[in-house]
Amino acid sequence: MTPPRFHFRGYPEFLAAAAEHAGRPDLAGPAGRVEALAALAVLCSQAVEADRDRATAILQQAAEFRHQLKISFDAADAMLRAVATACGADSIIATPQDPSRQSSGKRSRRRKPSPDSTPHEAP
Repeated sequence: MTPPRFHFRGYPEFLAAAAEHAGRPDLAGPAGRVEALAALAVLCSQAVEADRDRATAILQQAAEFRHQLKISFDAADAMLRAVATACGADSIIATPQDPSRQSSGKRSRRRKPSPDSTPHEAP
């Protein structure tokens, strides 16, 4: 009996989980229009359908692409922080607090697990 294959449904559920984790669920829609994310999702989709050797090669490409995206993010963050500091507007770019860490005195509801619980670091 062959094990069930992983069904990759695309990036929307991963994007929604990441936006929720960042405390900005409102940005899931706009972030979904980032072409680079769609391209990475295509590579993931291709890897799922490929034989093992080809999947490995595709995933190596995807990991390299992810690394490029992370470097782009880090550069954008540094650029924005430098300009905000120079303009005296540091508070505008403050990272929002994780809503799960805020205490309202109420019991928090259990959150739906994110699609990928591993840290998103470059290879």
